[in-house]
Amino acid sequence: MIIVVQDKGIYANKGSKEVLRICTEIYYQSKEIGYSNGMIQADMKMSEVYLNEQNYKAALEKILQGKSLAKNEDEYYLLSMFFIQEAVVYSELGYIKKSQKALINSLGLLNRIPEKESYLIKGLVDRTKAKNIQIRTNSTKDSALIYLYRGHQEIRKMGSKNPYKNFLLGLFATDLAEEYYLRNNYSKSEMFLDEFKKVMSQENDQSDFIRYYILKGNIENKKKNYTQALEYFDKALELNQKYKIYTLTLKDIYSGKAESYLMLNDFKNQAIYSTKAKRITDSMAIADQQLLNSMLDTNENEDLFIDNENNNYYLAAGILIALAGLTFYILHRKNSKKGRVEEKLPEQAPKRITVPENEKSETEVEALRELVQLAKNDDKSFLLRFSEVFPAFNQRLLSINSQLTHSDLEYCALIKLKFDTKEIARHKNLTINSVVSKKYRIRKKLNIGTDENMYTWMLNIG
Repeated sequence: MIIVVQDKGIYANKGSKEVLRICTEIYYQSKEIGYSNGMIQADMKMSEVYLNEQNYKAALEKILQGKSLAKNEDEYYLLSMFFIQEAVVYSELGYIKKSQKALINSLGLLNRIPEKESYLIKGLVDRTKAKNIQIRTNSTKDSALIYLYRGHQEIRKMGSKNPYKNFLLGLFATDLAEEYYLRNNYSKSEMFLDEFKKVMSQENDQSDFIRYYILKGNIENKKKNYTQALEYFDKALELNQKYKIYTLTLKDIYSGKAESYLMLNDFKNQAIYSTKAKRITDSMAIADQQLLNSMLDTNENEDLFIDNENNNYYLAAGILIALAGLTFYILHRKNSKKGRVEEKLPEQAPKRITVPENEKSETEVEALRELVQLAKNDDKSFLLRFSEVFPAFNQRLLSINSQLTHSDLEYCALIKLKFDTKEIARHKNLTINSVVSKKYRIRKKLNIGTDENMYTWMLNIG
């Protein structure tokens, strides 16, 4: 049975539920006869299934159980893999320090692992480190790209007969494609997507094409080929429903479709898919908080398996990243204190945030800050992101007047965020008179009385 679950095509052949059933049987049969390695292998596979399903609570439970068994049996390769899985869970939840600690533990075991098995360990560690950099800085730092390329090279060193080699090369290809997409280098992104398609097209399990089609859809959106983008997102959705894994990719699919429909001026479908994306985000936030409250402190005093020779580079990189983060934080605080000059017009915009930040959730405050920054930059993605944060807002406005344009909705969003006339003019590079005229036309379209404060009216919508 252990050989069966180690087959790389098992998900396509049997499905996740059947894999979990077989692994459970392996675990208890192995426990009954005192076969520790069988129990460890079962925990490893079950945690992998739960990670694929993005069920982090269940994954972490199996990881902690497997780590304990692997330590007792001196199974250093499997222990190192458990540490990587643990790092991935913490990374996905945004707990970067905990993720880095787990990666250090994994690397610290390299001197006890055969070289041919170390390539996979080092490759996956580099991949997780790249992810941590992306999450921590919310930007595309060169160090993330360096880690991905280095991890990619480690995987290439694996033996050609290794049945997982193509899968892992495909994994790194989509990671690199995603990184270049974030850098707006779409030709490079498509080059790595072509590499992914080449190494993965003959695989029986096509579930990783979900990420492929999402990226293809996002790129087509950027190229303004919105109908083609929708076709790619639909393919991703079809695979998601077929394999029933990577459930959180639904959020990316719905967000992508919302952007396509927005740019096609199909505001009804845009609102529908924005709402679907937000529901997933909200449910994820609730689930994550419950998990963090119950699970994250269970292994705070874990011993480190540090191999200094292998980790000096990572330590130096970590210090540089921390210093960069500190510098960004100081500059951000400095800019925040500058304040802004409010316009002295009869209809004064209220202050930016009327509810104290400590009365809002951290997620809500961060979302508001992100929207304000996008608006200041006159970013084209502003309205899409706004509709994800306030999914009912556009629907309410369109129910009042279905003829509202993309520009009208964008101005209404800025007003809801309490941007005054001068600010709107400055950030959109317009004259004050142009903004005043636009706001007047919106009043007429929405039947807002001349005696009503437009900002208060917008605050009460959605």
